[in-house]
Amino acid sequence: MINLKRKPIIACLFCIVLFVTIVFTNCVTRQKHDFSQYNLSLKNTLSIFLLNNGNNYFFCIFLQYIGDFEISNFEFDHGNILIGDYNISLNRSNVNVLMFLSEPAPNEWPDYYMNQYTFFIERHLTNNEMKNIINQYRMGNIHSSFYIWFDITIDGEEQPGSGILDTFELFNGPIDKDILNLFPHFEIFIEKYL
Repeated sequence: MINLKRKPIIACLFCIVLFVTIVFTNCVTRQKHDFSQYNLSLKNTLSIFLLNNGNNYFFCIFLQYIGDFEISNFEFDHGNILIGDYNISLNRSNVNVLMFLSEPAPNEWPDYYMNQYTFFIERHLTNNEMKNIINQYRMGNIHSSFYIWFDITIDGEEQPGSGILDTFELFNGPIDKDILNLFPHFEIFIEKYL
């Protein structure tokens, strides 16, 4: 004989188990966003690049100082990347700053050496940010710009509020490596990222 009081309990347990199974199945089978149909990069600029390291997309801002001076401090302050109408903020908590000092190289004149400081400022993108960038591309909003502000100390002299800005276009195609190969100071960039 079936106990009628246990039927609602069994029905509730069945519903709970079914709900949990559906939730966990969706979590396990949820795929990462597939952006493979796009090979987005940037054109008309040599100061900012949109790269893909195989796991995710990220912006890389390329900054270089060459001369017979010493940089003792570089501190990123803030910035902004505007892709079409979509704004991507840059601040100390969401960028990585990498600095390379190349071996001093002889200049044309004897006993005269120049230091080469290369800075890479990386801003990795979330899937939602990448979806918004792709939406801007689909709408034809390809005209873009960026700016950054930073403090730098050259030969002991602080230069607060330094910065750069540039305009560029969003492009569905690979980075033009032939152009980069024309400029020897991009050697570190090519070795690291391409």
